[in-house]
Amino acid sequence: MKTLELTKPQPQGQVLSMIQPEKRVKAYSYIRFSTPEQRKGDSLRRQTELSDKFIEEHNLSLVTDIIMNDEGLSAYHGTHRTKGALGAFLQLIEAGKIERGSYLLVENLDRLSREQVLDALNQFSNIIRAGITIVTLMDRMVYNETSINNNFGQLLMSIMYMSRAHEESLTKSKRGVAVWENKRKQAAKGQSKITARCPLWLRLSKDRTKYILIPEVCHVIEIIYRKKLDGKGKGVITRELNQMDVWKPPVTSSNKTGGWREAYIQKILTTPAVIGTFQPCKRDANGRKAPASEPIPNYFPPAIDKQLFYEVQDLIRKNRGQKVDGKKNNGNSGGVSGKANNLFTHTVICGQCKNPMHFHSKGNYEYLHCDIARRKLNCTAKPIRYDEFENLFFNNFEELRTSDILPNQNEAQIQINDINRRITANEQELHELNESITNLSKSISKTTDDRQRGVLEALQIEELNQRDRIYNDTEALKQELKSLQLEALQLQKNIDTTREIYQLLQTATTEQDRVNIRLKLRLEIRKIVKSIEIYPLQEQYKPVEELEKNEVYQIMHSKHIDKVRIRFNGSKKMRVLFLKTVATK
Repeated sequence: MKTLELTKPQPQGQVLSMIQPEKRVKAYSYIRFSTPEQRKGDSLRRQTELSDKFIEEHNLSLVTDIIMNDEGLSAYHGTHRTKGALGAFLQLIEAGKIERGSYLLVENLDRLSREQVLDALNQFSNIIRAGITIVTLMDRMVYNETSINNNFGQLLMSIMYMSRAHEESLTKSKRGVAVWENKRKQAAKGQSKITARCPLWLRLSKDRTKYILIPEVCHVIEIIYRKKLDGKGKGVITRELNQMDVWKPPVTSSNKTGGWREAYIQKILTTPAVIGTFQPCKRDANGRKAPASEPIPNYFPPAIDKQLFYEVQDLIRKNRGQKVDGKKNNGNSGGVSGKANNLFTHTVICGQCKNPMHFHSKGNYEYLHCDIARRKLNCTAKPIRYDEFENLFFNNFEELRTSDILPNQNEAQIQINDINRRITANEQELHELNESITNLSKSISKTTDDRQRGVLEALQIEELNQRDRIYNDTEALKQELKSLQLEALQLQKNIDTTREIYQLLQTATTEQDRVNIRLKLRLEIRKIVKSIEIYPLQEQYKPVEELEKNEVYQIMHSKHIDKVRIRFNGSKKMRVLFLKTVATK
């Protein structure tokens, strides 16, 4: 740009004349490439050099306060237009903030769009109608309102370029989808691995045929799961792991300091990859990950035991909230998680309105109070003393018998027989389906008629899907049968464990010991109890006239509680504690 030049001094009263600098036309350089890998290649350098050369030759003024780079954004899916720098530039044009006559420099028209022709043409024409000149640097073609109006063939040529760009991307997309689909099919059959990329506890073998576990990493993953079962949250687990002498994630571009982070702890605690299941994914038009096919079991070697994994998943599900009597528990039932003051989080609900009861302190005492009543909404339940309820709960265990709350032997045997019949029927149907699928495969291989082959293949796919459904149903029935057979033993074992842990709590000498024991106790309670309904005492005396069906009751005494209903896991009956005088007839 030329500098300001002043004329010689003029007599007083005359205005100084100035030679105005020549105003250069503004130019905006747009650079885009689809994959981050292209940055490492020649794409960025080539586009930048072409742009700089054109600007110098035509004495344009490059606008540098608007960065026009879209790295790793697809023009085929239009991501650069919805999320990238080009989209922001188009908004500036629409708002009238880009001067008419300005230049937009691109390597080729396919840098602007690889979408379908009408979408690409609409974007192209909107830029031109806004008075912007588009220059394609590879062929030095200049597009503006004047050039297109004077040479209609130029517009036809641009449409041809747009169509060819879309067709090329469409072909690549189809080819890529076919390649990955074949990889997924081969992986599902156990014939190959989709990619060398794998979780941090694995590495690919030298011959690229299998994944190998890294023992020191697997050891830490098991520690993470055990700590979660001990009732510790991801924040506590992260801090403890970073202080322990165990393997830690190394420094990477995404983890600049190394070590464990809460987000990765959370990912490890929820991903089925730790038990060997691989979920193939693809990115949708918005760049978000989405499942590409059904999960592939046994794709990776398992890093931890499946039972441990599913115990943690069940715990996480309960922590996130569960339905109690048809209503969703919002997952917040009070208590300070660091000290486990409340042993009944996600478990205790108000008997009157069936909403969660929250833990809170007031003065020297701690209370459980219905959240709805506390906010003075549609419930009048009074708060109850927490210490009184905790003692009541564990004192009740002294006289609790699992035979009172579980189905009797006859009922259980009827259920077991019914499940066994369903399993037998399913297995017979699976046998017939396998024979039919084998026969269809032979028929398909022998037929020379394409139409007949298509019918046979469609029928085979239908039977394969039916076989998968029956197989999954059979596995679920077997799991239900196993649970039913072990139900009484497991519940009694969990109750005994809870009693033992509670006795340990009475003898704990340090605050940290008490916290650790209470965390374990809280988890044991969730294993045996589905829900606890507490009916606060609303008045001094209100006799109970009659019991409801399927209720096993125990008469106790309380100053603040009228009645407690405990629903145990695996039981259709409710354990009911009446805590005041029962009316007699």
